[in-house]
Amino acid sequence: MAEIQLNVETRENTGTQAAKKLRAAEKIPGIFYLRGSKNIPITINRADLHGIWGTESGLLDIIFDDKTHKKAVIRDIQYDPIKGSPIHIDLMGIKKGEKIKMNVAVQLIGTPEGVKTQGGILQHILREVEVECLPSEIPSSIDIDVSELNIGDNLHVSDLEAENVTIMTDMASVIAAVSAPRISEEPEEAEEVEEEEEEGAEPEVLSKKSEDEE
Repeated sequence: MAEIQLNVETRENTGTQAAKKLRAAEKIPGIFYLRGSKNIPITINRADLHGIWGTESGLLDIIFDDKTHKKAVIRDIQYDPIKGSPIHIDLMGIKKGEKIKMNVAVQLIGTPEGVKTQGGILQHILREVEVECLPSEIPSSIDIDVSELNIGDNLHVSDLEAENVTIMTDMASVIAAVSAPRISEEPEEAEEVEEEEEEGAEPEVLSKKSEDEE
């Protein structure tokens, strides 16, 4: 995968109040860390972060204060639970020739036979797997063909094929499955209950009138 450049600025002020001021200025606070080195507090322009959306598993060329270059990957992005906007980012520095572990997206290719001709429902259960590989060989995603799945069929992590990476996720984990459509008769049963209640209510009223007349 080709490297993507990302400009960051080092910062001295840390803490909640400093982070709020940065976000108000359309900047995202973050941390750059490298094993064996001191963590570096950073900020990223919100627009620059949006510019690399969808490439979270790619190799980045981080440019510090328009000077120093370091290789890194996005380790984590924290989001506001209400607005859904990014509020913090962790960048993990990498060393040449050193393998890393990270999550990679699993993409389903094709439409299952069980969906096209049998009315089944495709369930994408596992959307990411953890892999170990060299930084230069990080795949943007791992694709798997689901077109031959019928109702009741499923695919596991063991069915994935990826070059130059070791998949660390449990091989027995289910990635995708085709289930039968659910047929519910609850509405009809509810209507029958209502009809029975209405039919049962009439004798009670008549009985009450009879007692009054007596």
